[in-house]
Amino acid sequence: MTWILIIPTVLILIYNAYVKLSSSPGAIQLFTGLGLEPYGRLLLGATEIFAALLIVYPPTMKYGAVLGVILMSGVILIHLTKLGIALGGDYSFFIMGIVAFCCSAALIWISYRK
Repeated sequence: MTWILIIPTVLILIYNAYVKLSSSPGAIQLFTGLGLEPYGRLLLGATEIFAALLIVYPPTMKYGAVLGVILMSGVILIHLTKLGIALGGDYSFFIMGIVAFCCSAALIWISYRK
């Protein structure tokens, strides 16, 4: 049951980390506009990978899920306040943030019920 939540969460975190850590022009432009380039972009990308690794390893899943909720809360908040929901008409990053947030929150709930 938990793999249904783990797989999309980990894929979203790793994809977003790749976008940040590969120095894609869009990520650089976005983080420059936020005043977080390059250290914020690199730190967030590394933290997303760390959260994904914690989620995949069962004994640390709940800690990774908590980190995922924190990271995705920041993503959602930044989209709602500074970036807008659609970046250049593309809603995918906001939707991925919502999905990863919900899956991480469900993982926390499941892990504490055990």
